[in-house]
Amino acid sequence: MPLVLDTNGYLFAMRSSAGASFFERRFLPLIFRTYLAGVVAEELYAGALDAAAVHLVDRQVGSPQRVGRIVTPTFDDWQEAGKLVARITRREPGRKAKMQETVNDVLLALSARRIGADLYTFNRGDFELIRRYTPFSLVVLRDDRA
Repeated sequence: MPLVLDTNGYLFAMRSSAGASFFERRFLPLIFRTYLAGVVAEELYAGALDAAAVHLVDRQVGSPQRVGRIVTPTFDDWQEAGKLVARITRREPGRKAKMQETVNDVLLALSARRIGADLYTFNRGDFELIRRYTPFSLVVLRDDRA
């Protein structure tokens, strides 16, 4: 089964040697099943505020891009995301502000589901909320150092 890793997994790997070690142990054996989401690439680049950070993101993005293992939201994904955000907001009006911040997560979940991938993330709360409204395969990671 393919897998897609959320932005927080890449950030964990890039920010410390412990994170890099975790990433290598957990995901290097799965490299040939791994797809990079366009949403994740955008979030990584948006947070890369200096040349060194951009270079680091280029390294993470380059390999899957070269071999064509990229998944991006389709028009249908965007439509479904809008409808899903509206449905969650109608049923849980207190989450309205949060839902606009969660659009990328919704698009990531829908993109992963479309290719039949497991979505790996440290972000249990937002993705379990999304999964209450639409099915997709979710694997919640945990930092074993905690």
